[in-house]
Amino acid sequence: MIPPALSPELQAIEREHRRGIRLLAARPLVVRCGIILAVVVNSGMLVFFVVTVVGYIISGSFAELRAAATVKNNIVSMHAVAQGSVAQVLVVGAAKVVQGTPTSYDLYATLQNPNTEWYATFTYTFHGGGMISRTEKGFVMPGEKKYMLALGVRADARPAALSVALENIVWHRVNRHEAPNSAEWLAQHGNFVITSPTYTTDITLATQPIGRTAFTVTNASAYSYWEPQFTVILERAGATVGIAQATVSSFGAGEKRDVEVRWYGELPSSATVTVVPEINYFDPLTYMAPQGAQSADPRE
Repeated sequence: MIPPALSPELQAIEREHRRGIRLLAARPLVVRCGIILAVVVNSGMLVFFVVTVVGYIISGSFAELRAAATVKNNIVSMHAVAQGSVAQVLVVGAAKVVQGTPTSYDLYATLQNPNTEWYATFTYTFHGGGMISRTEKGFVMPGEKKYMLALGVRADARPAALSVALENIVWHRVNRHEAPNSAEWLAQHGNFVITSPTYTTDITLATQPIGRTAFTVTNASAYSYWEPQFTVILERAGATVGIAQATVSSFGAGEKRDVEVRWYGELPSSATVTVVPEINYFDPLTYMAPQGAQSADPRE
């Protein structure tokens, strides 16, 4: 049996009816999808917010730590700069005494300058057993370890409880324009070659043996000096048994001189000899004028 055909109007109504039914049936699914989409979007926004806030807090903490580290480094750097701009104290060794002659004593103490960009001038005296030595003028170059001496000090007895006092210390900073590298500059100015240092006791004066030290010094620097001094140390078994100074007058660049020092008093049968230059290389009055220029001693 063939069903009756619907008119076009009824067919259109039927299609609309079926579409409405489908929409009504699909509505719960659309609502669920919308809810799910909203949840996903909100969750994403929440995660983004949390990540952003946590990241800001963490990065801010690291930034604060970096800033604190930077401040600490700056403080350390400033402290280093401050330390570099202030000279460190001189290191003074124990004062000691050796017999100079039967009636006098030679006093000495080591002095070390730990600064590489500062040198010092000062005065010093030795004290011991009620004895006070004459006031001596001294200086110490950057990084130098040297001897302070008071020679030929007369005393009724060997000075006991000996000490040395530094006074009137004046610090001088090395001029970087004059000496960009102080160690190299000092090596160039203090280029003295000491050769053939010997010690003998082959001289007799009124039946009393006298010691003698001889050495040759060559001024291998490019500078001439008026009166450079050289400290001469006698050692036996690592102990100082004699100390003296020798002066070479008008010592020109390239010159070679033979120097002799004599020793009196109690003498060892043998000893090793050390010779050390004693020159304030930063004092312009130390230098002779170049050859051909005015050569009068400016210190007179």
